[in-house]
Amino acid sequence: MDDLSKEELDQLLEVFRDQSLQILEEMGHDLLALESRHDDAEAMTRSRRGAHTLKGDSACIDLEGVTQITHKIEDVLDAVIVGQIAFDRNSVDVILESLDAVKAAIDGAEVRDVPADTAKEMVEALAAIHNGVEARLSTRSASEKTNAPRHEPQASISEASQTTNKPRRDYVRVEAAKVDALLNLAGEMVIARSVISQLGPEIEMALPRNEMVGRFSSASTHMGKLIAELQKSVLKMRMVTIDHVFRRFARPMRELAAERGKEVELQISGGETELDRALVDLLYEPLLHLLRNAIDHGLETGEDRRLANKPAVGRIGMRAYHEGNYVVIEVSDDGRGIDPDAVKEKAIESGALSRQDAARMPDEDAADLIFLEGLSTAGTITQLSGRGIGAAAVKAAIEQLRGSVAVKSEVGGGTCFTLRMPLTLAIIRALLFKAAGQLFALPLLAVSEITRAERSDIVFLDGIENYRLRDRFVSLVRPGVVLSFDRRKGGSGAAFRHEANHFFVVILATADKKYAVIADELIGEQELVIKPLDSHWVQNDALAGASVLGDGRVVLIMDAEMVFRKAVKHERAKGNSREAYAV
Repeated sequence: MDDLSKEELDQLLEVFRDQSLQILEEMGHDLLALESRHDDAEAMTRSRRGAHTLKGDSACIDLEGVTQITHKIEDVLDAVIVGQIAFDRNSVDVILESLDAVKAAIDGAEVRDVPADTAKEMVEALAAIHNGVEARLSTRSASEKTNAPRHEPQASISEASQTTNKPRRDYVRVEAAKVDALLNLAGEMVIARSVISQLGPEIEMALPRNEMVGRFSSASTHMGKLIAELQKSVLKMRMVTIDHVFRRFARPMRELAAERGKEVELQISGGETELDRALVDLLYEPLLHLLRNAIDHGLETGEDRRLANKPAVGRIGMRAYHEGNYVVIEVSDDGRGIDPDAVKEKAIESGALSRQDAARMPDEDAADLIFLEGLSTAGTITQLSGRGIGAAAVKAAIEQLRGSVAVKSEVGGGTCFTLRMPLTLAIIRALLFKAAGQLFALPLLAVSEITRAERSDIVFLDGIENYRLRDRFVSLVRPGVVLSFDRRKGGSGAAFRHEANHFFVVILATADKKYAVIADELIGEQELVIKPLDSHWVQNDALAGASVLGDGRVVLIMDAEMVFRKAVKHERAKGNSREAYAV
């Protein structure tokens, strides 16, 4: 490679790293699947082919340690394929740790070779497997293996057997920043299209019955369709399958189950579900916590499950699917469930709930208390859970992505967390309206209905301003007060009282509840490109972003869930003052 320039060598190493990391991920996925499905010849062949490719590619760029390790992995898999040796947990452990060593070397600021002493240890362990001897790496003690449960945890990936039937796709590697830049340009074109659309009626009035006006209108409509298609295509470029996240969980779940002495089967479905690339990595930590907590505290031990007439192997499920322009992810287990009495008692002890409120609270609502900061019903604290910060952190992380999380649980029957998030963080279709002199937008998918209201339709219940919606009451939110526009204009909350007897109310549905947002004027529906907020607004978590309309006006995009939370918090902080919210 001495004849290559530094720039050419850097490009070659970058291509090698990208391709190798993809191969390593696929090999890890297949090896874990093979542990529970020994007869999956296609998965075995893919793994063997991956090792062969890594061996050849690394040899071309003089990564001797990587070449030695992958060559020996190929030898082991060849021996398994011809039936010379058995493929057991020990084999999987050693191969996975060898692949970890390769990944650690190449996945850094620079592509490096595996250190010679590490490569030597890995090759010797792989050679022992090839010779039919149980291998132990220095990073794993013998006691860890002998104490492993007799029935090994499984990672069942339902799509694994289908992947080979899918047509091969060709890919062009493009930096994510370039895709984002293209999306921003498409967004600017949407704004430009809006400006041109607004000029049409004005030109027609200025030049009635002019042939050029008709041609202009037709060209404007055609351009609008092309821009919409361009925007749609760029958005698709940002989409990846959620399988990129799901496949990363099988191994940590396998290791944690062995550590806890529990037998676990991880069932995954819906891996082909697509969502915004920006969401994929951000979802990993919240989902990993839910899975860890399910193993650590949700699932019973094998003995407890037998006493409860349950299968000895606990089941954890991950399911993803589309629901309109949202992606829904369910994480469930068939464990002990959440005890409503226990979680209520913990909430009382923490001061978050009074005994009177606890007595009135239905058992099915008690599970939501686990999202309170510092509340945990775990009997013991481990390195992974039991400190009462996990569920609250998961909820905060999902809400930061403009999503929601809900939980349902049955004592003895298990628990299911449902996460609901927008498909993309870049563009939304929104309802525009004015309140307190400011232009706002709300995600259209959150809007349930729009009604006209009168002063007499608004009442106070438990210190919260409510709107009478037919036969029920829903909490009412005033954007001007919640976002503190009164302080910015030097006035008081009373400055935003409605003098008119009639106004609009936008009914929103988030998760499993409804609430109402008061509006002075409805503008209409529009597609908005979400822009980050400037420093003037960046500290306001009730806003998801901003956008610029075709006429240059700035619209503030509200986070529906956070606005409601701020409204409730604001009213209670006022000591249930009716003056601040008088109509």
